[in-house]
Amino acid sequence: MVRSPLRVRWLLAALVVAAVTMIDATPASAVPHPPPSGMSTQGYYALNARYNGTIGNTRGWSITWKVPALNNDSTAWGAVGTWYYGLEAGIYHGPGSWSVYYYGDENGTVGNNPLCDTSGWGVGATCSGVMTNLPAGKELVFTYEWCDSNHSANVNGTLVCVFVDLKDGVGKRFLGDDLRDTVEMYSHDIEDFSDSGPAYPVPSISCTQPTIMKAQSVKSTSGTWTTMTGSLWNFEDTSPIYKFQNQNLSVNPATWQSCTG
Repeated sequence: MVRSPLRVRWLLAALVVAAVTMIDATPASAVPHPPPSGMSTQGYYALNARYNGTIGNTRGWSITWKVPALNNDSTAWGAVGTWYYGLEAGIYHGPGSWSVYYYGDENGTVGNNPLCDTSGWGVGATCSGVMTNLPAGKELVFTYEWCDSNHSANVNGTLVCVFVDLKDGVGKRFLGDDLRDTVEMYSHDIEDFSDSGPAYPVPSISCTQPTIMKAQSVKSTSGTWTTMTGSLWNFEDTSPIYKFQNQNLSVNPATWQSCTG
């Protein structure tokens, strides 16, 4: 399925703090806490990097992000993340804090990471404890793998699992799993909620402490991991607000940055 930069999620809520009922039948990007009852909200993907290889020949994907600094940290809403086979993960910003999140888990969230409260989104969650209040410059590694129901990597598994490594010595923490859905493999280097109105200010990302995609690797059908260069990516800039910068695509792994500008 080809997704446009604007994706509608109809949210029904009596109050801003009410639980959300998602009625979009296809995987959708993460959403902020809902606006008043009866309104719709859209997430806008301003910058994307899409894998230009054969996604069906992959069995996993690992992405290392560096958390950016925001000039409007106390008010901004947004997300930095990735989609792989219908499952989304990354870092989500509400006023004052970046947190790990995942989204699009439509096979049920029982057994998912207990630090991630799904009561708001149902098919995903922002996470608490060690996975919130992430400082600028913090590195996190998100890893997707085809897997079994016991969350073990399996190149023939029927599920896709997503994990996060906070680089705190614990290693990979399981977030959630899902049946593989839309064949897709791309990052959204910034998502904002500008269409939801002034209650959700867009992130103003520092160009001196930007979002950094620091490394990527891909897993083959034989289970072998290899690092990725810039020739494997198509870049999309759909917004006058944000930009890619310092794209170092000839190195292995490829790196790039994004910020407001």
